[in-house]
Amino acid sequence: MDTQLFQINVKEIRNIYFVGRNYIEHVEELHSQRPEHPLIFNKPVATIAHDYKIPYPAHSTLLHFEGEMVFVLARDSGVAEGSEMLVGSGIDFTARDVQNIAKEKGLPWFEAKSFRGSTAISDRFFKCRVTDFKHLSIQTTVNGKIRQKGSYPQKLFTLADILTHLKRVVDIVDGDLLFTGTPSGVGEVKRGDIVEVTLLFKNEIKTKLTCEVNSIKLGYVV
Repeated sequence: MDTQLFQINVKEIRNIYFVGRNYIEHVEELHSQRPEHPLIFNKPVATIAHDYKIPYPAHSTLLHFEGEMVFVLARDSGVAEGSEMLVGSGIDFTARDVQNIAKEKGLPWFEAKSFRGSTAISDRFFKCRVTDFKHLSIQTTVNGKIRQKGSYPQKLFTLADILTHLKRVVDIVDGDLLFTGTPSGVGEVKRGDIVEVTLLFKNEIKTKLTCEVNSIKLGYVV
């Protein structure tokens, strides 16, 4: 067993932050504008998928996956040389049709992002030195087919950039999670699809998150 792998207590998570448009190719595939600073939003802890079975949202007909690198934050989180942080993998499931309508009307994205099971988190996290972040990468597959690949150095905003911006607005508490953006290749998933997001360090697998998109919609079968 890798001694650098750790579990976190999901029940103790208080805040989950996300960074939008943090890979230039993803910005381009969504025909969006390149951001000038980190675009941060959050989702309630009620969206966490505890059993890795993702209920298809009743209010959407176009569910997308977004594989991401996820960091565990602490009140004194920083990126000083020699410090270490826990990093894992996650999926930000998005009701893309709902989001597109919200964008057109200039409305909040709540219903597009914050539904039951829309936040999936790996059950193991890898302890990594800040100076070694450059060796981190993720890979997303759907039914065994590679759909996304992205490395830490490809991010538009580094963890230091994101933390600086975030701390101007809120107080970080121990155990907060930070999803640091999805690479290009996001796409639709259907009922029965298996989505996996793997965290790699120097091309060696460290954590793997596996989810199944379920046919259950908010308590009834469709």
